[in-house]
Amino acid sequence: MKKNSKKKTNKSKLNVKRTSRASSAKKSAKRQSKNKAVIAAQSRDEHSVPTVVGVIDCKGDRFGFIPHGDGDVYVHGHNLAGARHGDTVRAVITDSKFLRDGGVREEGQVIEILERNPMNIVATVIYEDNAFFAVPDDKHFGDKLEVLFLGGAAEHDKVIIGIVPTRFGDAAKVEAVLGRFDEIGMDVKSVIVSHNLRTEFPEDVYEECDAFPDTIDEAEASKPYRADFRDKIIFTIDGSDSKDFDDAVSIERTDNGGYSLGVYIADVSEYVKKGSPLDREAFLRGTSVYLADRVIPMLPEKLSNGLCSLNEGEDRLTLAALIEFDGDGNMLKSDITEGVIRSKARLTYTGVQAMLDGNEFLRSRYAAVVPSLEIMKELALKRVKLRKDRGSIDFTLTETQIKFDSVGHVVDIEKRPSLFSMKIIEEFMIAANCAVAQRFCEMKVPFVYRVHERPSGEKLQNLNTFLEAVGVRSRISLTPNPKQVASLLSSIDEDISAAVNKIALRSMAKATYEPRNEGHFGLAEEYYCHFTSPIRRYPDLMIHRIIKACLREGVRAAKKFRDDTVSAAKQSSKTERVAQDCERKVDDFKKAEYMSHHIGEKYSGVISSVTEFGYFVELPNSAEGLVRMSCLPPAASFDKRRMCIVCGRKQYRLGDNADIIVEKVEGDRVDFRPA
Repeated sequence: MKKNSKKKTNKSKLNVKRTSRASSAKKSAKRQSKNKAVIAAQSRDEHSVPTVVGVIDCKGDRFGFIPHGDGDVYVHGHNLAGARHGDTVRAVITDSKFLRDGGVREEGQVIEILERNPMNIVATVIYEDNAFFAVPDDKHFGDKLEVLFLGGAAEHDKVIIGIVPTRFGDAAKVEAVLGRFDEIGMDVKSVIVSHNLRTEFPEDVYEECDAFPDTIDEAEASKPYRADFRDKIIFTIDGSDSKDFDDAVSIERTDNGGYSLGVYIADVSEYVKKGSPLDREAFLRGTSVYLADRVIPMLPEKLSNGLCSLNEGEDRLTLAALIEFDGDGNMLKSDITEGVIRSKARLTYTGVQAMLDGNEFLRSRYAAVVPSLEIMKELALKRVKLRKDRGSIDFTLTETQIKFDSVGHVVDIEKRPSLFSMKIIEEFMIAANCAVAQRFCEMKVPFVYRVHERPSGEKLQNLNTFLEAVGVRSRISLTPNPKQVASLLSSIDEDISAAVNKIALRSMAKATYEPRNEGHFGLAEEYYCHFTSPIRRYPDLMIHRIIKACLREGVRAAKKFRDDTVSAAKQSSKTERVAQDCERKVDDFKKAEYMSHHIGEKYSGVISSVTEFGYFVELPNSAEGLVRMSCLPPAASFDKRRMCIVCGRKQYRLGDNADIIVEKVEGDRVDFRPA
């Protein structure tokens, strides 16, 4: 029921609160005045004090942290100078404090907000104590903010809010109403809106697409710079629900007992020209976003599912990476050329796996491609071994498949099967990416590389502390090579392997796109880029343009892309982080929705994390929930040294089996209690 009729009471209540807080307001005003003076003085002589620039991670208006080196700079609330979570700020280092564990905590003060966080703040309106409040979905913006302007919203509405600084702390104003919090799909809509994802294409983009033909004509396919691969046995292998196919493969044995692999990638840059409406929109999106119940594509459907998709039986333009391997799977040489293909089959991972496992019906149906599949399996096994011997790190993390009914309710959660057919395509795409990156790095042309740096010493030290606490004897050097990390992960006991993999992954540096080659630590590769998915990733599209310029006009023609590679790398890294956050958040919401239908039911799971406020249990379906300390006997305590909760003779340790009952679901969070 709407509570707008109580606005007057709300306003009266607010005045009472303001009066009661007059004393703290005076102190706050005095402190802010002092801070402004300090900031002004420091700004006049900025070179006299250390400064740091970064994206601040805030907890409401109480405090924040700015990444700096291997650590963080702590900023107290009264030193935020109006900065909010996610803002890019400049701060001065004001103090360094020695901590009990021997570390040092730097403290700072924001002196300039360089860029505001572009995210929308989505919240739910509640009504308590004769007042309206907004509860942000993202607690970085605060736990509960008093609403000064309702803007037509009612209790239980999902809204977009703006932050209103007051003398008494942050308040909120409603800027837009999204709908009722319990509408089907509101959780996904909230994530999309909060991250400002672009869901509609501008009209000029559609107009540009309308001008493209529906098929490739022979004159276009027969251009002299295109190799004709239409007679080769080329096919795609993708998931059963895939609709856009941007890579196809072929394979043959060579006379010397080796392998000749072809990786054919959709020639998207033939249609998406630099500076066009399509290009501007693709740059802003940066990537397709794959949410649990939908895809938000980088390119319109006419291209992504049509003209650029390597559909079975249709002529398609491609960039082909042709790679030759010796009999042991070592790469000998590679070539890159423009081409035209006609896919002979649209295969799925499950179908290919069934054929490799001996399914006679499918082997008969796809008899023309079965010999190629057998050779691909052979080469992939050798490539996997070579990568493992080199030290490539294989994080074994669970992938989830969420199933919906016809109206959008979650009906099941499953772990995706790990099939060797997936590994075949993964290995071939890695090989193509490496070959392309090496070739163009050696040519010294502007390019966009996929860079994964060595992890920082501080994060590795924290990982070693964690390993010691959970009883793992092995340690990682603070300047490790990939093989050492891979060896450690392969030696972990199965009961704690999943948890250690997650912690180890968090200890690694995040892979980014860069205009310079610095190698890929996780893959143990000296050269690496993303070349194989131009339909859904902008950096791939960017380097396709550079490759084609070099092929058609020579190396010097690529110099015009120098500035473009810098901006493309920065934007693509940014949009990738946003997409990953959205995908994770939606998965969390959908898993929570599923568990909300099972309140009071008993499950068996495994303890996946232990903290001072309780322990997390992961269920076989990959849903995870928290057993809070308040659900345990009063004697329960957290043993930080051993990373476990001790309750008399009972211990709750990482990897232990745990029986739980689903207690409560709130938003994307699930609470369990011991069974």
